[in-house]
Amino acid sequence: MTGGSWTVLGAGSALPRSGYGPSAHLLRHASLDGPLLFDCGPGTIRALDAQGVTLAELRRIVITHFHVDHCLDLAALAFARRNPAARAGPLEIFAPERLREVLAGLESAFGRGAVFQDTTLRPLEPDAGAKGLQLDATRLRWTPNGHTPDAISVALDLPDGVRVAYTGDTGPCPALEDLAREVDLLVSECSFPDESPVGGHLTPTSAAELATRCGARRLLLTHFYPMLDPRAALRAAAGAFSGPIELARDGSRHRL
Repeated sequence: MTGGSWTVLGAGSALPRSGYGPSAHLLRHASLDGPLLFDCGPGTIRALDAQGVTLAELRRIVITHFHVDHCLDLAALAFARRNPAARAGPLEIFAPERLREVLAGLESAFGRGAVFQDTTLRPLEPDAGAKGLQLDATRLRWTPNGHTPDAISVALDLPDGVRVAYTGDTGPCPALEDLAREVDLLVSECSFPDESPVGGHLTPTSAAELATRCGARRLLLTHFYPMLDPRAALRAAAGAFSGPIELARDGSRHRL
């Protein structure tokens, strides 16, 4: 696949809204050993199947933080992988340092069925994000963003020179601006209307201002709460960012 693609599995929040499920995104690129999953909110396992991704193909997951709308389907994934019909192979999970604690909590709540098998846990230490780590020929970098004490935003440097950043959940954050400097695609949360901002989140205008300050070439808005009309978000964002703006929806695919 030339250039690869970013597919939105969940473009919304924990609140019910048709076409906008909880957060999950999928990166496909020829340089990676299989699709790379970002976040794993409720409904992700079903959404993977809709995109033709089997559990045998899923080798890596990146979790940005541990709110349930970004990680709860980890329990479902662990359970599904234990079924012989899944033919699941080795898995790596990259996440903030509290990862082991969270997975232990899933086991406590749901029993041994929620324990990952044949899985390597890769805690992402806050101070190591600038250097990052190598995933095949792709570089993964990250930075704390203040949404929760351990929440992160991530960026990927692909071997063909393309760069993409995913904010996860965040408010305005200077470190995120540095992380996403001159990315080709900025996948940014856009939770609430400008007139009703909520701390720790971005609005259409603040997401667009982030894209402008970091010099992003394209902006993809996602994580819409039901009180925000995506079309209204597009109009508001266009007032603060002059580049192309795209709207996420469950199942939408965006070129890299």
